[in-house]
Amino acid sequence: GRMELELILERELTSQRPPGGTITDVHVCQHDSGKWHINVRVSWRRAGLFHVGLYDKKRIRLYKKAASAIRHVIIGYGYEGVIHVHPCPGVQDETAF
Repeated sequence: GRMELELILERELTSQRPPGGTITDVHVCQHDSGKWHINVRVSWRRAGLFHVGLYDKKRIRLYKKAASAIRHVIIGYGYEGVIHVHPCPGVQDETAF
């Protein structure tokens, strides 16, 4: 099964990000359903990856396409570093990209 991580709400990466806070690591990960979620590390929380949750709900935010998740990280979160993409083994679905 996939790693179960704590949630970080999207608002903490955007409107409520601490002053000077940076996203230090980004992983876009595919589920066996074909959908994608985003995991991040951030400078203002203890070490470790967090699943990005919906803006104010305790649910992981899912994307149908990898490109949508990647675009959201760059445009929505202002992240300009390396983005790691993890396709799910065996899910060779071209509509997921």
